[in-house]
Amino acid sequence: MAGDALGLWNHGSMQILVLLSLGLQFVLFAFAGIRRREDAPVRRFLLWLAYLLADSTAVYAVGHLSFSSTVREHQLVVFWAPFLLMHLGGPDNITAYALQDNQLWLRHLQILVVQVLGAAYVLKKNLPGSGGWDLLRIASFLMFGLGVVKYGERTWALKCATLESIGVSVKTQPLAIHNHFHPQDEASNEEFLVRRAHSLFHICKRAIVDSSVIEKDVVEGHEEYTTKMMHKAELWALMEIELSLMYDVLYTKAAVAHTFLGYLVRVVSPLTAPVPVHREAWL
Repeated sequence: MAGDALGLWNHGSMQILVLLSLGLQFVLFAFAGIRRREDAPVRRFLLWLAYLLADSTAVYAVGHLSFSSTVREHQLVVFWAPFLLMHLGGPDNITAYALQDNQLWLRHLQILVVQVLGAAYVLKKNLPGSGGWDLLRIASFLMFGLGVVKYGERTWALKCATLESIGVSVKTQPLAIHNHFHPQDEASNEEFLVRRAHSLFHICKRAIVDSSVIEKDVVEGHEEYTTKMMHKAELWALMEIELSLMYDVLYTKAAVAHTFLGYLVRVVSPLTAPVPVHREAWL
């Protein structure tokens, strides 16, 4: 039995690692949102385990590719190195499992540099010269660029979610003040509350970083604006939405995804990730 397992590992270690890494990404994507409103110990444990194993598996797989002879035997394996960079970028709905993970953004930056160099080494070492594997060459370079962007995006999201960065943002970014009422404010109670929550989100940010909640609200009519925004709002429901927004900032890529560059990446990504499927390459 042990000999069979060892033989399977020696013959298909890279396939096993890539499939394991992909499976962990599916677990992260599927279970990332359970902490927002549910207390499900089993699923939380699976999420925690997947979060711990996902990066280690992808990092080990890229390192294994650098020294493995499998690349020379199967053409498509060279595509897996940039594909694993995408895994290191992680899904949009989870960047950190605990608040302390955001403080480790410099470690992720270091891993980003090392893994980008490792993936580039695999590509340079194993891709043929000009004229060979043209489709695979194009797909590999496109996936490599996309993987670098996605992992860089995750690292930047971790930095933006630190309390220090949030504290700086509340002092430098203009408040999301809208001195008009949108017709959708009266369309539905949910839309009304969501718009109010976004307009008052600066108060929640200041509170979480121990900044003064009243500091700017008493200047230039902001106090009156805050009172107007809270008028007709159900405060408990408003607080729930604001906490949900804060969860997105602290534990997901929301702070980066909802920017012009973030939208651009998500529009271009499906167009720049062609996968050349060659049946014999997997045999």
